[in-house]
Amino acid sequence: MADVTFSQRANVLIIGDFNVGKSTLINYQRTKQFDNTIVPTIEIEPSTINVTVNGTNMIFTVKDSPGMKEDSIKYGRFVFPEFQNCAVIMFVYDKTHRPSFDQITYLKQMVDELVNRRMECILVGNKCDIATDNDVTFNDGHERCAELNMDLFIEISAKKGTNVEELFCEAALRLKNMGLEFGSTKELHKSENNHKSCQC
Repeated sequence: MADVTFSQRANVLIIGDFNVGKSTLINYQRTKQFDNTIVPTIEIEPSTINVTVNGTNMIFTVKDSPGMKEDSIKYGRFVFPEFQNCAVIMFVYDKTHRPSFDQITYLKQMVDELVNRRMECILVGNKCDIATDNDVTFNDGHERCAELNMDLFIEISAKKGTNVEELFCEAALRLKNMGLEFGSTKELHKSENNHKSCQC
């Protein structure tokens, strides 16, 4: 078996409010099954996920994080340091719970304040399978992606598996094209960082 090169590895951090489905998302990608017995995450929990894109196998160290509470000292201690160690951040909200969507703005502002590096920021609307309680629309998510200068917006269902594989494949493809190394991001000049385009 050939050694895995650094360019085939990357850290992915998943952040968001309580009960938006962060752990369920990771579990579905790993097992292809929904597990309704998952308990809330207490601290950063890493998992290894293999993703094949264009014939290249990429190894993601996916880090699950506790649910976010604004101004939480505990959250800041566990999660904020991880901003510096990842190439992708997935900002997950619950489409049926508007406050979880509104908190994405706060989280993205924290990332922008703490990290002056190139990374992929992906906005993820979970629970798209619950059509009868659709508090946050697709257009809401698309517009927020553009407002916050994120790189991609996608709606998923971590229960049904809708777009879960596509989410991780898209992240792998973008990182492969960027050539990011394990646990790092590319430095940008300030002018580049200020004009990062949204490809929603």
